[in-house]
Amino acid sequence: MKNRYSADIEYLTVGLEHAAIEVEAFVNLGCPYSAKFFEIASEVIKPYTDDGHVKFVVKHVDRTKGQLLRGTVANHFVDHDDPAEGITVMKTLFERQNEWVNSFRETLDMCEHTLGLPENNAADDRGAEVLEDFNARGLKIVPTVFINGEHLSEYQPAKQSKDEIVKVITERIELLK
Repeated sequence: MKNRYSADIEYLTVGLEHAAIEVEAFVNLGCPYSAKFFEIASEVIKPYTDDGHVKFVVKHVDRTKGQLLRGTVANHFVDHDDPAEGITVMKTLFERQNEWVNSFRETLDMCEHTLGLPENNAADDRGAEVLEDFNARGLKIVPTVFINGEHLSEYQPAKQSKDEIVKVITERIELLK
């Protein structure tokens, strides 16, 4: 684990570094579609990370509109250098999203008081790196998913049901496995 107060740029990564398949997801804690993706990823991608086939990289995109800005604030409390803790905190924040996205007061209360999280001073540098990567790829929305560097364009979070999303992700991973 890296020092949570360092400026080292690390992304929340689960799975073996040398896994043959890399699933990279650009998300925002305030985005309901990102919450849906994260729930699905917990069910679908986790078994592949557990068996060593997939490395799952989560990149939080700091956005400045409405509840996405509150997601950006909440991200400052996620420890991206400790994968187990980071995933657990993100999962909790996504599951309880409706309790904290309506105001900054609710966001800070959830992170600081309810969850007892310290603010992560390295979040600004990480956020700048992710945003630069996001913009360089010409991306506009979260969540956006890449598998082995290829945009998973058949993933349409606003148009697909959970079962359809599970199928899209599973089929792509299985094809590469």
